[in-house]
Amino acid sequence: MARTKINNYKLTLTKKKQVMKDYITPIKTQLDEAMNIHCALFCTIGSEGETPRYYNFRNYDLKSEILTIGSTQTRRLFFEIDCKGLNFGYLQSSDFWQQFKEYRTNFLKQNYSTISLI
Repeated sequence: MARTKINNYKLTLTKKKQVMKDYITPIKTQLDEAMNIHCALFCTIGSEGETPRYYNFRNYDLKSEILTIGSTQTRRLFFEIDCKGLNFGYLQSSDFWQQFKEYRTNFLKQNYSTISLI
């Protein structure tokens, strides 16, 4: 909470508006490369449960600054993004997920329209 006001003995809390940090733009090139590899593999030899449409945030190691994106369907499908020098600090997974979901959907529509988005 940003500040507290007392009006006629009523306590009112106001919340400070937070601006969502842009996580995708600084890593877009790495994301594009990794998604292209995983989508091409899926289109060539993948099964339904291996579709990149199930890729999501898996982990962010604060010490090594490595972001892991992986399938929610199978643990063996993942890729890592090097975030060194980007000063992400503590990564807000809910914010990242919103941004990555939008990125992933647009990427698949533009580059691999044969991969179902449903």
